[in-house]
Amino acid sequence: MRLAVVASTLILVTASAWSSALAQGAPSREAPVGHRQPKAGEVPQAQELTDAEKRQNAAASVLGQDVSRVHSDGSGSGSLSSSSLPR
Repeated sequence: MRLAVVASTLILVTASAWSSALAQGAPSREAPVGHRQPKAGEVPQAQELTDAEKRQNAAASVLGQDVSRVHSDGSGSGSLSSSSLPR
């Protein structure tokens, strides 16, 4: 009797798990919109920088070089001159 109860319980559990797996269906091949890599046509083209942006990037580059030069000097008494910045 005990064997019959265990066997029927096992069959019911297996059958319900099997039908749950089948009910989910095949996985979708398409990722949700926020989780997929855009196609080449969907990516906006790079925009040309304005003159002001170019000057700002050049100034930031020079400033970064000056800061790294002061940092690598180690003395802490490096001089940053405004004459090295582009106008």
